[in-house]
Amino acid sequence: MTPHRSLLRRLKLRSVLFAVLVLSGIVPLILSGALLLIQNGAILQNAEREVLIREVQSLTRQVDANLKAMRSQMNLLGLGLLAVPGSDDLQERLRQPWVADYLNDATQTANAEVVGVLDLQGAGRLPALSPEKQEAVDTAFRIAVSHRQPVYMFVGGNPAAVPIAALAVPVPQKAPRLVVVSLFPFTPAAQLVQDVAEKSAATALIDGQGKLLWSRGLSAEMTRALLRSNVVRDFKQRPLDMTTEYTLTSEGRTQKYLAQVSAVPESGWGVVVQKPARLAFEMVQKMFWNTLVSTLVLIGVALAVAFYAARRASRPIQRLADSTHEIAGGHFGRRVEAEGLGRELTELAEDFNLMSGQIESSVEQLRAAAQANRDLFIGSLRAFAAAIDAKDPYTRGHSERVAAFSRAIANHLNFSEEQREKVWIGALLHDVGKIGVDDRILKKVGVLSPEEYEQMKLHTVIGAEILSPIEQLKDVIPAVRWHHESWNGRGYPDGLKGEQIPLIARLVAVADTFDAVTTNRPYQQAYDLRFAVDTITKLAGTRFDAKVVTAFLRAFDAGEIRPAEVRASEPATAVQPFELMVARG
Repeated sequence: MTPHRSLLRRLKLRSVLFAVLVLSGIVPLILSGALLLIQNGAILQNAEREVLIREVQSLTRQVDANLKAMRSQMNLLGLGLLAVPGSDDLQERLRQPWVADYLNDATQTANAEVVGVLDLQGAGRLPALSPEKQEAVDTAFRIAVSHRQPVYMFVGGNPAAVPIAALAVPVPQKAPRLVVVSLFPFTPAAQLVQDVAEKSAATALIDGQGKLLWSRGLSAEMTRALLRSNVVRDFKQRPLDMTTEYTLTSEGRTQKYLAQVSAVPESGWGVVVQKPARLAFEMVQKMFWNTLVSTLVLIGVALAVAFYAARRASRPIQRLADSTHEIAGGHFGRRVEAEGLGRELTELAEDFNLMSGQIESSVEQLRAAAQANRDLFIGSLRAFAAAIDAKDPYTRGHSERVAAFSRAIANHLNFSEEQREKVWIGALLHDVGKIGVDDRILKKVGVLSPEEYEQMKLHTVIGAEILSPIEQLKDVIPAVRWHHESWNGRGYPDGLKGEQIPLIARLVAVADTFDAVTTNRPYQQAYDLRFAVDTITKLAGTRFDAKVVTAFLRAFDAGEIRPAEVRASEPATAVQPFELMVARG
């Protein structure tokens, strides 16, 4: 039978109907919901990226316009200085008194911090500056003279929210005669900081070599991750607008970020804005959860309807199946209720009821026959054991008592009923091998000679051989063959030791010994009951299994082991040693 057919046979009809309804209704709903989530999620993510791109491009245009305006003013200022009639000597022209007022007016008009004019050798009018500002101006000146184009620089070491930028403009550009330099607050940064704060994002300016010029809202780890990202690496190669996502672990927390860079044509810089993807795609997350919740609600409703419909449709068949299961389990008196079933099921129920009645009658007959067979089997075993005991009239009832004692001990070893039954049968037949021992030896009053003792020991082997052809008794043969084995390995017939001796044999050994030494026989006088119990206890761990002895003591203390006193017709000639009494059994 194939695995899927075996599975279908184990399923109830209600489960099958429920599965069919789920597959036909709920699965398409789940698939459509998942597809909707994927498609809408992609649409919203693209929309969020477009919004970020437009915002960054808008900020970039503002930065570019601000830089162009400043460069245009500085260019006009330089052209104005050159256009005023006067000496062709630039240094003499710059020393004119009106130049200072002209530069002050330009400074105020351009909202600059400093405006100065230098010749190509760096001499001219420029106020004293701090080392950081002077270094930025000098660097911009040198690059502007060598490249003959405007140069923008950021002043280093400025922690202010609005950074200071340096600008050097050669005038005229193609054949410069002077360079106008200025230091001015980079006001677009204020707008960038405000927009970034409103959107929980961070912003930065990078130059054409991918070096950081200025940033706000970026930690050191985030800055390093940004500068190593593809967006900065690609910008260095081709200063274009682009978007990227990358993952950053900071302070033990891993987050995915969305970054956008847009080029500033005027300066060759790049404006970079980044924000956590979870915030950038917040609308996507809301859409996801809204769609998920609504889909789950619909699935829950569909499941409830499918469950109710499957249960309602399968209830009559389930009732019929429950009744037939009880009949199959042996409760043949149960009848199937036909009320509420369809025509086909009603006829099936009536046929089952008729079949159940017939089977019930047949089973009762079989039970009676089985009980009779069992009684016959047990009776035969008892008769067999009695026949063995009858060979020695002084041991009559020995096998029955050993069987009863063994069952009591097995009960305190937590044996199952089936195991206790096997123990009882094994104990009942434990001396069956004595049928093959000479009556002269069995009934001898005195101590056995070594040769006679060796023949007596053969009764365990003979008994096992007698029972071995009987398949039903194979589990009790160990009790017959090895009930005279000793825990220390000094028993017979095979000298087994410890756990090598089957448990059933260890158990019967204790019961057999107790009955043997507490019963009067012609060749021995019974020991005192308490002495026999104490001696068995002392032999635990040497002759007997300690756990079996413990179970024996519990059964004895519970009153489940009480030997019936058996008197010999003639008094015993002597009290034999305990070990010899046990050996003769």
